[in-house]
Amino acid sequence: MLVEEEEPITIGVEIECYTILSREGKISRRVIIPNVNPSKAGERFTIDKSIGTEYVSTPFESVREALQAISSGLEKYADSPIVDNALPLPVGGWNDRFAGTHFHVGFKEKGLSREEAGSLASYIHDHIPFIIAVSANSPVWRRRITPYSSNRLLRGGGKYCIPITKGGLNQNHYRELNFNPANKHKPSTLELRVCDSNIPPYVCTVMTILRILALAWRNGRDPCNSLPHEAYLKTRVEAARRGAAAKLYWNGKHVTVSEYLTLLLDNYSEEVGMLDVPKHVVEVFNLLGENWNNAETLRYVAIKLEKRFGKDWERSMAFKLASAMKTLLGGGSLKDYHEALGLRDFPPV
Repeated sequence: MLVEEEEPITIGVEIECYTILSREGKISRRVIIPNVNPSKAGERFTIDKSIGTEYVSTPFESVREALQAISSGLEKYADSPIVDNALPLPVGGWNDRFAGTHFHVGFKEKGLSREEAGSLASYIHDHIPFIIAVSANSPVWRRRITPYSSNRLLRGGGKYCIPITKGGLNQNHYRELNFNPANKHKPSTLELRVCDSNIPPYVCTVMTILRILALAWRNGRDPCNSLPHEAYLKTRVEAARRGAAAKLYWNGKHVTVSEYLTLLLDNYSEEVGMLDVPKHVVEVFNLLGENWNNAETLRYVAIKLEKRFGKDWERSMAFKLASAMKTLLGGGSLKDYHEALGLRDFPPV
């Protein structure tokens, strides 16, 4: 497969969000739009017909740049003239609607040809269960706390993120991977739709993983993991159910999410060395080693509040999430975010 060696690989994101009504202590689908002009070409604040609020980033060559820009972009919603004291809540589910993060991978200027997109999709395909495990972020469904990490994928994946076979890429918008043709906002890309809506450090962790894989693909590296389709489908469900605690497959052997991450980074050490990985992403990598992701954080906090406040747990959760999102989007670390949620010893044991 011949690809452009000099053309930079870029990744952009679309993040669908719920809304925290800070004054009311409520999590809703109320649409908020910031009262600002786009700060960069390509950054947009749109309305999604399903969930409501959607942030669309510019394409990025650098994960560090992406982390700063996405955090800054989401922070702008706090100045919405539509609703006072409202904040975006990037979470995969809460009441009965799904919210996702969609990643668009391509070459900076010319995009991807259909042939290139198909080749890259095949290269990424068998790592999708791992990406799901990292990014799962919808433990709450219909305002009830569940034991599952991605209710969005378990309940809506068969409609909005339909699995494909390796090599089966097409333009069906609701496939987990699809060829996304060029439009007035961007060149043609490969779109990945399996990830729940999530806070910037987790969005950028997935972006880091995709950049590693895309660089290895462009460099002509042999794939480091291969799954039969039956095992792929089984592991995909396992990742959605258990998130960072899932058991995955690496060339036919069961591994933990932490072990999978180590194997991936070791196999692609040359590509990892080409990246400037932000400390927030390193924090996420460390948390994955503890079988922990943001779904675990939200579930743990929600269970604590339900024990304390009973049916009023969601109102208390909304206030805590508002504080945590302000802290994180204002430049705080993941540790600061967790402390704002009431998790001072983190992750809990």
